[in-house]
Amino acid sequence: MRFLLNVVCFVCTYPAFAQINYIYVASKGDDKNSGKPNEPVQSINRALELSRSYAGKKVSIQMLAGTYYLKEPVKIIHSENFPSELEITAAENQKVSISAGRLLTPDWQYFKNGIYRTSVPAGISFERFFVNGILQTLARYPNVDSTAKVFQGTAEDAIYYVRVLTWGNPFGGYVHALDEHRKGSLHYKITGVDDTDNLELDGGWQSRKSVHMSEKERFVENVFGELDAPGEWYLDKTVHVLYYYPAPATDLSKAKFEISSLKNSLILKGSDRGELKNVRIKNLNFVHTERSFMDSKDTLAGSDWNVYRGGALSFENTQDCRIEDCTFSDLGGNAIVFNNRNENGAVTGCLISNIGASGVSILGDCLNCVIKDNLFLNSGIIEKQGVAIFLNGVNKVNIYQNTMSGMPGPGLKIENSEMQNLQIELNNTFKIYQEVQPAGHDVMSSGSNNNTIPTSGVQKPELKALIPILQEKP
Repeated sequence: MRFLLNVVCFVCTYPAFAQINYIYVASKGDDKNSGKPNEPVQSINRALELSRSYAGKKVSIQMLAGTYYLKEPVKIIHSENFPSELEITAAENQKVSISAGRLLTPDWQYFKNGIYRTSVPAGISFERFFVNGILQTLARYPNVDSTAKVFQGTAEDAIYYVRVLTWGNPFGGYVHALDEHRKGSLHYKITGVDDTDNLELDGGWQSRKSVHMSEKERFVENVFGELDAPGEWYLDKTVHVLYYYPAPATDLSKAKFEISSLKNSLILKGSDRGELKNVRIKNLNFVHTERSFMDSKDTLAGSDWNVYRGGALSFENTQDCRIEDCTFSDLGGNAIVFNNRNENGAVTGCLISNIGASGVSILGDCLNCVIKDNLFLNSGIIEKQGVAIFLNGVNKVNIYQNTMSGMPGPGLKIENSEMQNLQIELNNTFKIYQEVQPAGHDVMSSGSNNNTIPTSGVQKPELKALIPILQEKP
């Protein structure tokens, strides 16, 4: 009889255990609201605060359509009153973008030679500028050449003194180059000009080896004297003036202007008291993160290259945290990074395209993480050692049914890891090694299987139509 009563009690109370508590967020909501469907809050941070009132219960944060501009990275940290399960997702059939940037409302005035200018708020600094959702070109030499194989154009005379003499004060500019062995890229900030009219540079720490930049494959950007082509722009940070050379078809009075601001969008992290558990990020679009090539200073065992451990999404000391059906596009640095201890993490069904560094990086003692059924297009846009999937020091990871295309080097790079602990199969690679040369530890080669890593297979149906396009020669 007691057993029967227990069963009846469980059945009667089960809906309470299974109940999901919804919190609604709208870009035009109000953080003073309750989070109910008719009273949405405005920010993810406020929704997270409200979720703490459901400790030990299931919570779904429903994001209504719109773009959410973050003032600071959203930190999801383990606490004693954390929900048993937390979901952050776009509401059904709604498009939601999480922007690490901000809107700009310029007052354009004509300057000269097709260039316009506007004042910008003091204190803001950015290196990525979007017009109607399209990334514009930071003033550079040589100008962008869409047919060029490396960096969309390089020039041997990019830093010759005769060119430097035409710049005036190039402080704050950058020199980007392949390393002399063409294994990755080096990046330097221009700090001045010496008495012989040669640039003074700070950087090059991206490589752990003592190497020089390539003498031919290099370019300069963020120099006002090189603002000379449609689509280029330059920010004078000393007087807070933005200069822009619009394309002929651009209507400055109607265009939408956005700038990058943050290097990280969401940070998921455990605490001293325990792991962060059971968080799912779903159906969100991540855009507008800032570049991080000068922050690539963290060393990794067994690696020739330093890294930046941040990205649009970063995880540390987590368990059963998942990213599902999200898109990551036009990001300045990494898309997703798992740092140190993470268990049962997953990245599935995502589109990760036009990424400044790497798509998914798993760094450290990660156990039973899964990267499945994702499409990676054009990683390593600025950091040429960037790849679609990067593993270093991992324990057990499963990687399968991914497609990787348009990589400067390999699609997948594995370092300091025991291959017998990795399950890697049914992945497709196209258009890899577009800009750098193979290294000894690269494990995927284009168009053929590897004795250790099989690279044939198929993708989920909606990606099959893309494969013939990816297979086309560049």
